[in-house]
Amino acid sequence: MRIAKLGGALCLMALVTACGATAGSRASGPESPAAPTTSRVPAPPADKGPQCEGGKGPGGVHVLRGGTAAVPGGGGEVTYEGAGADGRHRTAVLSLGGTKRTVTAGQKVALGGHAFTVAQICTYRVVLTTHQTSPDQQGAPMSNWPTTMDGRWRLRWHVPDNGPDFGAVVTDIQDGPARVSINAVSTARGPLAFYRDVRVGETVEIAGRLWKVAAIDPGNMNVDVGSREFRAGHVDLRVTGDA
Repeated sequence: MRIAKLGGALCLMALVTACGATAGSRASGPESPAAPTTSRVPAPPADKGPQCEGGKGPGGVHVLRGGTAAVPGGGGEVTYEGAGADGRHRTAVLSLGGTKRTVTAGQKVALGGHAFTVAQICTYRVVLTTHQTSPDQQGAPMSNWPTTMDGRWRLRWHVPDNGPDFGAVVTDIQDGPARVSINAVSTARGPLAFYRDVRVGETVEIAGRLWKVAAIDPGNMNVDVGSREFRAGHVDLRVTGDA
């Protein structure tokens, strides 16, 4: 089955622009392309787990998967570039100031001239602690965004959902197995996370909350976007608690 796909860079640009919309509004994406990319992308190997290793600790800098977080004290931004697991332990690839390191939970590491302790590594985030760490590392969970129904939040392909401070958009949906890619951004800082190829049952962190991927509907996206048979897919996320 062929699945329609929108380039991540284009969709992210639209989301960043739309994030300036009125609080609580849902901004539409860019004009639909004349012909979507319909090639099927092979599924990456399933993560071997565990989902998380280590404890969150008393506060910490949350570096979300595929995104960046500001270093306390104005020392630049650290990026969570890659993840690995062997069924018993997790690793993460972090970069800062041109320095890239593969780290493990509990490890003390220097990046870009800053010393960190890797308090926790998850599929969706790394938690770093320093002597300057504040418990309020990514902002408190928002009370009015996103809009949920019975704890569920639906994100549709190509349609950014934006609050006053954060936004999210599904950039890609694939099947075999069903999986989605989600960009999350901050109006103040730009890209926060890029969750690539997440499957049902996996967890993401957006706007200070943890969300489990509850369901993925690939829609009918093996036809041209402009055709009457086209139906965009969506993902349902279920809130599981504060981050």
